[in-house]
Amino acid sequence: MEISFKGRTVLITGASRGIGKNLFKAYSDLGANVIGTTTNDKKYGNKNLLKVNFENEKSTNSFYKKIKKIKKIDILINNAGINEISSIQNLSEKSLKKIINVNLLAPILLTKIISQKMIKRKSGSIINIGSIFGHVSKSQRSSYSATKSGLEGFTRAASLDLAKYGILVNSVCPGFVKTDLTRKILGLNKIKQLQKEIPLGRLCSSEEVVNLVVFLSSNKNTYITGQSFIIDGGFVVK
Repeated sequence: MEISFKGRTVLITGASRGIGKNLFKAYSDLGANVIGTTTNDKKYGNKNLLKVNFENEKSTNSFYKKIKKIKKIDILINNAGINEISSIQNLSEKSLKKIINVNLLAPILLTKIISQKMIKRKSGSIINIGSIFGHVSKSQRSSYSATKSGLEGFTRAASLDLAKYGILVNSVCPGFVKTDLTRKILGLNKIKQLQKEIPLGRLCSSEEVVNLVVFLSSNKNTYITGQSFIIDGGFVVK
């Protein structure tokens, strides 16, 4: 049985770059009606991306009103996320609230809104894009790890609330992914050093993350829910 999303509507947050952009293309190629979000006004292919800044309450509330008007959303991918490097002693309350709003509050509220649409149809799939930093961490990642760990707990709890309606809720937790942003932040030398710490000896590609997300939200998955899938080349178990 081939995977197809014809007739299904997918909402992907953070769809203008990185993993989100690749997810947008993959679902579009597989026949889905895809709705994406971006912090900028732009188009991707022939699809409009809705502008929203999850850091801003006014922008977020306006976006939620638009989403509530959409009759059917079959799949929700909570992908948007931010990270700010800071030691706990230097962490500002403003920065903490911003990261919580984007990485944790937005996925929770979107799940609340969209699951109500799914409940009426007694089907749906919700995928939260977490991180290995929800399972392990390093210095200067306290706020990021807190939100990603929180997203894992939310995934488990939401899956129990929604299971009786046939709605599956899972999370995918990438390790170090080969994106333009990763290359910009780490640089070539640090990436080479990092690859030595990964048992498979390389960074993860966006396509590998996309393949897992697509499978979990497809008709090939009818029984997996409440789970967190780490895709990191063996980094956390070495």
